[in-house]
Amino acid sequence: MKTPRRWWRLGTIILLLSLASSLSLAVPATATLAHAQAAGPEYVVQPGDTLYSIALSFGITVDALQAANPGVSAAALGVGQTLTIPGFDGLSGTLTTHSMQAGETLDSLAVRLGLKRSTLVQLNGIVNPELLFINESAVTLDTIDAAPAVPTSTTYALTPGTGLLSFAAEHNLNPWTLAAASRLDSPALAVPGADVLVPGGDHPTQALPYPLLDVELRPFPVIQGHTVVVQVDTASPMTVTGVLSDSVLNFETDPITPTRQYALQGIYRLLDPDLYPLTLTATDAKGDSVTLAQRLPVHAGQYATDDPLTVDPATIDPAVTVPEQDMIFKLVAPATPERLWTGVFLLPSVGPTRSLFGSLRSYNGGPYNQFHGGVDFGGGEDRPITAPAPGVVVYTGKLIVRGNATVINHGWGVYTGYWHQSQILVKPGDQVSPGQIIGYQGATGRVTGPHLHWEVIVGDVQVDPLTWTKQTFP
Repeated sequence: MKTPRRWWRLGTIILLLSLASSLSLAVPATATLAHAQAAGPEYVVQPGDTLYSIALSFGITVDALQAANPGVSAAALGVGQTLTIPGFDGLSGTLTTHSMQAGETLDSLAVRLGLKRSTLVQLNGIVNPELLFINESAVTLDTIDAAPAVPTSTTYALTPGTGLLSFAAEHNLNPWTLAAASRLDSPALAVPGADVLVPGGDHPTQALPYPLLDVELRPFPVIQGHTVVVQVDTASPMTVTGVLSDSVLNFETDPITPTRQYALQGIYRLLDPDLYPLTLTATDAKGDSVTLAQRLPVHAGQYATDDPLTVDPATIDPAVTVPEQDMIFKLVAPATPERLWTGVFLLPSVGPTRSLFGSLRSYNGGPYNQFHGGVDFGGGEDRPITAPAPGVVVYTGKLIVRGNATVINHGWGVYTGYWHQSQILVKPGDQVSPGQIIGYQGATGRVTGPHLHWEVIVGDVQVDPLTWTKQTFP
């Protein structure tokens, strides 16, 4: 299946280069443009723009851009300067970019901005409009084009046996107003399953089927080894389920807003940078459900490669490492419904960081096919380890690889692990508070010296713990 060729901003182009194995690209006509253009849509230079990045954004050459703007040079380019963008015959107005949101399609964006669908296709060189992905940068145009913009609305899908006239009567609305907002020439042209837009309300026009009101993912970009938050708002309390790539999302209800649910999910450190399917389903008490399916880009993280390590061969034997890892991940699989933490996590120890999360590792001359699953804090066996956030101890014990180990459950599928301790001062079932001493650094298990190895596991996936000390989730 071919996917769209877009004219990207620089950052998106870099992503597409990393996704080349999964994307089939068409060549835009403007890529070969070599003539000057006296008139056309304009672009206002933004902070950080260069002639090269602007040309890349719109699929043209720097020579063509300069030919359409005599006297403009890279040295003289200034923020706020207006440039004519060649290659868009018949279009006028100011060009901008828009980041595609979850639940947004080419058609909903066209209605939201008051543009023709064909205008967006022309602006972006789209081959297949159905394959737009979340956070994709779309070129838009500030112009009077197709019809009045519908900036806010609620989208309803007509059920079998329901026409636009009966829908309008049920909701006490004007069918012609609904038809106009939905880009239909007549109410009679609406077919079962078609989207009907009811203008107004607080939510931007999207293609989210009611009772889904909003879907938000953060932070962006989504990066290997980091945590992504999926927030879903519905018109009434519903059961929300979902899958991101191969990970089942565990949704929990906001304690203050019962129509809002969150899922926190770690992105596997070695997951290839690519586009991955995100599917969300909201089901009401009667069993009726609506589904959103879109693709989400995962970007490569910036991680180091550690020097080769020499350790006890028994601690890298798969007969030992695999059962121990399976035990830990079975332990952290449940997502308990009570969120025990608020705010950012505290650091669990003081002292130098000896190794960061995500670095590739080789043991005893083997291949670099493993990564460091946490952060190492140096020190000595007199260096205390403290709880970074409220939680409940779910495991303590001595393991071959992890040595003296403690695992704390913080709720909502978030766990922390503490390996290689010399002493453990807590036991399963204990409730811990931030700053409470739970043990001491040590040199037990697979180590090259005394330290604490600290892990944060979210949705059964190890993530960079330091992001949790800098950012509040959700």
